[in-house]
Amino acid sequence: MSQITNDRIYETDFYQWTIEQAQALREQNFQELDWENIIEEIEALGRSDYSAVASLLMREIEHRLKIDYANRPECDRHWRSEMVAFRKNIKRRLSPSMKPKLEKDFSEIYQDAVEIVLAKYDLNLPTTSPYNLEDLLP
Repeated sequence: MSQITNDRIYETDFYQWTIEQAQALREQNFQELDWENIIEEIEALGRSDYSAVASLLMREIEHRLKIDYANRPECDRHWRSEMVAFRKNIKRRLSPSMKPKLEKDFSEIYQDAVEIVLAKYDLNLPTTSPYNLEDLLP
């Protein structure tokens, strides 16, 4: 199969493309593989998993901030239960190799959580995270 045919199937019928590429891999038929798009898809999988973990971490921070600063005791149980769910999902998706990037992005993740909390509550939140990344990760 030519690269032009691979590109056309990739663009018009992604599901069929995945079936054909998986079959070519199983058969070790390397000349039939659409290497360019396979590489792109593998990279996208990694970005997607990282993005999911960063988003869950942001939500965990958001709920911790609400518990620690919003003074809404009637909401604390709900927020705590949400935090448990976020941590469980982080645990399922977190790879050890994500930690250095999470450390690098932690300040931005914290600022995003602050922005979400401030959209609902008029609070004076710390400009830097009062939480440690290691304490937030399962």
